Amino acid sequence: MATIELRTAMNAPGKFYVDDSCIDCMVCKDMAPNNFALDTASETYYVSRQPETEQELDDVTDAMDSCPCAAIGDDGPAPA
Repeated sequence: MATIELRTAMNAPGKFYVDDSCIDCMVCKDMAPNNFALDTASETYYVSRQPETEQELDDVTDAMDSCPCAAIGDDGPAPA
């Protein structure tokens, strides 16, 4: 399970985040391309934009459930 204390700095503020256990498998980007991006310097993904629609929320939740290393969390701060 993702750990909020290990949340990477690139994540957009809000509920969802990727922590430093990401292994660059591309599952999140494949499942929710509007919400995840690759940081090429660290070769890890991050939440580039919090979900704004029901479809994006479903996609991000599916990506979180499918992440092979459980690097996506949903216990971040509530969106402002």
